[in-house]
Amino acid sequence: MDICELLRSLPLLKNYGKDVDLWIYDFEEVMDLWDIQNPKRRFVFMKECVDYALKEVLKSIEENGENKTYPSIQIIKEEIEKYLGITQNDKIWELKEMKIKTNESIPIFNINYIRKYKNIDEEMRKLITVEDYINSIKPRIYPCLRVLEQECENIEKAIKIAEKASRIEEKLKFKIDFNNYKQNYKNDYINEYNNNINKKNNKIMCFRCYELGHKAFNCKYSFKELSIMEEKGIIEKNKRIKEKVIFTSNENKNFDYSNKNFERINTNSIFVNSNKNNNFNENNNYNIIPNAVGLKKKDFGMENNTKKK
Repeated sequence: MDICELLRSLPLLKNYGKDVDLWIYDFEEVMDLWDIQNPKRRFVFMKECVDYALKEVLKSIEENGENKTYPSIQIIKEEIEKYLGITQNDKIWELKEMKIKTNESIPIFNINYIRKYKNIDEEMRKLITVEDYINSIKPRIYPCLRVLEQECENIEKAIKIAEKASRIEEKLKFKIDFNNYKQNYKNDYINEYNNNINKKNNKIMCFRCYELGHKAFNCKYSFKELSIMEEKGIIEKNKRIKEKVIFTSNENKNFDYSNKNFERINTNSIFVNSNKNNNFNENNNYNIIPNAVGLKKKDFGMENNTKKK
């Protein structure tokens, strides 16, 4: 027997929290696997699974025993629960809050459920109802419906019906997981929301890289990357795409906007400084030239309009 390997396989109580019953169950399994039936040796290995304070509690139990007999598993469990402050109310609430896991089968869940149910005193078991069991397996819709349909009076009968329904699920491959259904619905909603945002962002354009989907202050390119893009002509191409996107909604769609030398004035009314044309009014107002369309700056004598200091 390899003692080091045996010590590594021992379950530590600190990993089980307040579930002392499960810890004892796993400890006895390890002892059976290593074929250790001697009470003295079992008690020695049990002390290796607890911390220093609980070791002292187990030693006090051993000294109080008559005729140097070692305490039973039930006495050890009661003393440990007393030391940890575990009451019957704690066990009841732990059982009420117990829920089946996503990939856990109902027969395996029922084994743990029955173990915790039997760990409660018989008088206190009346507080555990069939509704509590249904809430524990609520993510599994079909077994819950079968238990509700039969109107079970006690938990033992409800457990048998749930196991029978789970076997029917496996044969028909009709397994419904409420948690997965909720998650899939949530994912579909998020995807639809993101698609709507992307459609809205397609109308937004960045004035740094001239790409759709974001604004200039959220631009993902650095100044170094923008300079490289400008050298390769990528930004110029994006500008042309921008012009097509913007001017497709204009009234004059057949107009050629690619000519950069063209200067167009398309306004209903233009205010022109008439000092140079000697058309200044007495009220110091500007003359209004209505419906000036297709005119250039040179038509108004504004070619060399420079500020003089």
